[in-house]
Amino acid sequence: MNSGSFDPFKERQQGMEDAFFKDRDRQLMEKMRSQLSSLEEKRQLAHVTGIAEEHVLASLVAAGVKAETLGAVTLIPMVEVAWCDGNIAPEERDAVLNAASSQGVHQDSASYELLTHWLTERPDPKIIGAWKEYVHELARIMPKDSLAALKKNTVDRLHKVASSAGGFLGLSTISKHEQAKIDEITKAWEV
Repeated sequence: MNSGSFDPFKERQQGMEDAFFKDRDRQLMEKMRSQLSSLEEKRQLAHVTGIAEEHVLASLVAAGVKAETLGAVTLIPMVEVAWCDGNIAPEERDAVLNAASSQGVHQDSASYELLTHWLTERPDPKIIGAWKEYVHELARIMPKDSLAALKKNTVDRLHKVASSAGGFLGLSTISKHEQAKIDEITKAWEV
Protein backbone atom coordinates (compact mmCIF):
# COMPACT_ATOMS: atom_id res chain seq x y z
CA MET A 1 0.00 0.00 0.00
CA ASN A 2 1.25 3.42 -0.78
CA SER A 3 0.83 6.30 1.65
CA GLY A 4 -1.64 8.08 -0.61
CA SER A 5 -4.20 5.27 -0.63
CA PHE A 6 -7.42 5.42 1.36
CA ASP A 7 -7.51 3.26 4.49
CA PRO A 8 -10.96 3.32 6.15
CA PHE A 9 -9.60 1.77 9.35
CA LYS A 10 -6.95 4.51 9.71
CA GLU A 11 -9.58 7.15 8.88
CA ARG A 12 -11.89 5.82 11.60
CA GLN A 13 -9.00 5.58 14.08
CA GLN A 14 -7.99 9.18 13.33
CA GLY A 15 -11.60 10.32 13.68
CA MET A 16 -11.89 8.62 17.05
CA GLU A 17 -8.62 10.16 18.24
CA ASP A 18 -9.74 13.60 17.08
CA ALA A 19 -13.08 13.21 18.86
CA PHE A 20 -11.35 12.03 22.04
CA PHE A 21 -8.97 14.98 22.10
CA LYS A 22 -11.72 17.48 21.25
CA ASP A 23 -13.82 16.11 24.11
CA ARG A 24 -10.81 16.16 26.45
CA ASP A 25 -9.97 19.73 25.40
CA ARG A 26 -13.59 20.75 26.04
CA GLN A 27 -13.51 19.16 29.50
CA LEU A 28 -10.25 20.89 30.36
CA MET A 29 -11.59 24.24 29.15
CA GLU A 30 -14.75 23.81 31.24
CA LYS A 31 -12.64 22.96 34.27
CA MET A 32 -10.46 26.01 33.70
CA ARG A 33 -13.53 28.26 33.30
CA SER A 34 -15.00 26.85 36.51
CA GLN A 35 -11.78 27.46 38.42
CA LEU A 36 -11.55 31.01 37.08
CA SER A 37 -15.18 31.64 37.98
CA SER A 38 -14.56 30.32 41.50
CA LEU A 39 -11.50 32.55 41.87
CA GLU A 40 -13.50 35.56 40.72
CA GLU A 41 -16.35 34.76 43.13
CA LYS A 42 -13.87 34.42 46.01
CA ARG A 43 -12.23 37.71 45.03
CA GLN A 44 -15.58 39.50 44.97
CA LEU A 45 -16.63 38.00 48.32
CA ALA A 46 -13.29 39.00 49.83
CA HIS A 47 -13.84 42.54 48.58
CA VAL A 48 -17.41 42.79 49.91
CA THR A 49 -16.79 41.11 53.28
CA GLY A 50 -13.19 41.98 54.07
CA ILE A 51 -12.56 38.28 54.69
CA ALA A 52 -9.18 37.05 53.50
CA GLU A 53 -9.24 33.46 54.76
CA GLU A 54 -9.17 31.23 51.69
CA HIS A 55 -11.03 28.32 53.35
CA VAL A 56 -13.90 30.58 54.44
CA LEU A 57 -14.23 32.09 50.96
CA ALA A 58 -14.00 28.64 49.36
CA SER A 59 -16.68 27.31 51.71
CA LEU A 60 -19.01 30.20 50.90
CA VAL A 61 -18.48 29.76 47.14
CA ALA A 62 -18.99 25.99 47.41
CA ALA A 63 -22.29 26.67 49.17
CA GLY A 64 -23.37 28.81 46.22
CA VAL A 65 -22.83 32.19 47.85
CA LYS A 66 -21.94 35.11 45.60
CA ALA A 67 -21.21 38.71 46.47
CA GLU A 68 -24.70 39.71 45.33
CA THR A 69 -26.39 37.02 47.46
CA LEU A 70 -24.36 37.59 50.63
CA GLY A 71 -27.29 39.46 52.18
CA ALA A 72 -29.30 36.24 52.11
CA VAL A 73 -26.50 34.34 53.83
CA THR A 74 -26.72 36.65 56.83
CA LEU A 75 -30.35 35.50 57.13
CA ILE A 76 -29.57 31.77 57.06
CA PRO A 77 -29.96 31.39 60.84
CA MET A 78 -33.56 32.60 60.60
CA VAL A 79 -34.25 30.25 57.69
CA GLU A 80 -32.81 27.36 59.72
CA VAL A 81 -35.01 28.20 62.73
CA ALA A 82 -38.07 28.51 60.46
CA TRP A 83 -37.40 25.02 59.03
CA CYS A 84 -36.83 23.38 62.47
CA ASP A 85 -40.28 21.85 62.67
CA GLY A 86 -40.09 20.41 59.16
CA ASN A 87 -42.12 23.10 57.41
CA ILE A 88 -42.43 26.86 57.42
CA ALA A 89 -45.59 28.46 58.74
CA PRO A 90 -46.79 31.57 56.86
CA GLU A 91 -46.04 33.65 59.97
CA GLU A 92 -42.45 32.37 60.05
CA ARG A 93 -42.03 33.14 56.36
CA ASP A 94 -43.34 36.67 56.95
CA ALA A 95 -41.01 37.15 59.94
CA VAL A 96 -37.98 36.12 57.87
CA LEU A 97 -38.97 38.34 54.94
CA ASN A 98 -39.62 41.29 57.28
CA ALA A 99 -36.19 40.80 58.84
CA ALA A 100 -34.67 40.73 55.36
CA SER A 101 -36.45 43.93 54.43
CA SER A 102 -35.28 45.67 57.60
CA GLN A 103 -31.72 44.61 56.73
CA GLY A 104 -32.00 46.27 53.34
CA VAL A 105 -32.59 43.14 51.26
CA HIS A 106 -34.91 44.42 48.53
CA GLN A 107 -37.49 42.34 46.69
CA ASP A 108 -35.80 42.86 43.34
CA SER A 109 -32.39 41.65 44.57
CA ALA A 110 -30.62 38.33 44.03
CA SER A 111 -30.45 37.93 47.84
CA TYR A 112 -34.24 38.20 48.14
CA GLU A 113 -34.74 35.71 45.32
CA LEU A 114 -32.38 33.24 47.00
CA LEU A 115 -34.06 33.80 50.36
CA THR A 116 -37.54 33.11 48.97
CA HIS A 117 -36.19 29.95 47.34
CA TRP A 118 -34.84 28.82 50.74
CA LEU A 119 -38.25 29.47 52.25
CA THR A 120 -39.90 27.09 49.79
CA GLU A 121 -37.11 24.50 49.54
CA ARG A 122 -34.92 23.82 52.55
CA PRO A 123 -31.34 24.88 51.83
CA ASP A 124 -28.47 22.42 51.68
CA PRO A 125 -27.18 21.74 55.23
CA LYS A 126 -23.68 22.82 54.21
CA ILE A 127 -24.91 26.42 53.95
CA ILE A 128 -25.21 26.64 57.75
CA GLY A 129 -21.62 25.37 57.97
CA ALA A 130 -20.55 28.09 55.56
CA TRP A 131 -22.46 30.64 57.65
CA LYS A 132 -20.67 29.45 60.82
CA GLU A 133 -17.29 29.87 59.13
CA TYR A 134 -18.39 33.31 57.98
CA VAL A 135 -19.33 34.26 61.56
CA HIS A 136 -16.03 32.93 62.94
CA GLU A 137 -14.16 35.07 60.45
CA LEU A 138 -16.31 38.09 61.28
CA ALA A 139 -15.49 37.53 64.95
CA ARG A 140 -11.83 37.68 64.05
CA ILE A 141 -11.97 40.92 62.07
CA MET A 142 -14.82 42.92 63.65
CA PRO A 143 -14.56 45.11 66.73
CA LYS A 144 -15.97 43.26 69.75
CA ASP A 145 -18.76 45.78 70.44
CA SER A 146 -19.94 45.67 66.80
CA LEU A 147 -19.86 41.88 66.86
CA ALA A 148 -21.85 41.80 70.12
CA ALA A 149 -24.49 44.11 68.61
CA LEU A 150 -24.71 41.96 65.47
CA LYS A 151 -25.03 38.79 67.56
CA LYS A 152 -27.77 40.33 69.74
CA ASN A 153 -29.66 41.52 66.67
CA THR A 154 -29.45 38.05 65.12
CA VAL A 155 -30.56 36.24 68.28
CA ASP A 156 -33.46 38.67 68.77
CA ARG A 157 -34.60 37.99 65.21
CA LEU A 158 -34.29 34.24 65.74
CA HIS A 159 -36.65 34.50 68.71
CA LYS A 160 -39.11 36.56 66.63
CA VAL A 161 -39.11 33.94 63.86
CA ALA A 162 -39.43 31.05 66.33
CA SER A 163 -42.29 32.65 68.26
CA SER A 164 -44.11 34.02 65.20
CA ALA A 165 -46.06 30.82 64.49
CA GLY A 166 -47.59 30.77 67.97
CA GLY A 167 -47.12 27.43 69.60
CA PHE A 168 -49.19 24.56 70.86
CA LEU A 169 -52.42 25.98 72.32
CA GLY A 170 -50.56 29.21 73.01
CA LEU A 171 -48.56 27.56 75.82
CA SER A 172 -45.07 27.51 74.39
CA THR A 173 -44.29 29.80 71.51
CA ILE A 174 -40.85 28.35 70.82
CA SER A 175 -40.55 24.61 70.21
CA LYS A 176 -37.74 22.47 71.66
CA HIS A 177 -36.30 22.04 68.15
CA GLU A 178 -36.34 25.78 67.54
CA GLN A 179 -34.70 26.51 70.90
CA ALA A 180 -32.01 23.91 70.22
CA LYS A 181 -31.30 25.53 66.84
CA ILE A 182 -31.20 28.99 68.44
CA ASP A 183 -28.72 27.67 71.04
CA GLU A 184 -26.57 26.11 68.28
CA ILE A 185 -26.54 29.34 66.30
CA THR A 186 -25.77 31.41 69.40
CA LYS A 187 -22.76 29.19 70.14
CA ALA A 188 -21.45 29.77 66.62
CA TRP A 189 -20.78 33.39 67.60
CA GLU A 190 -18.48 32.30 70.41
CA VAL A 191 -14.91 32.15 69.27
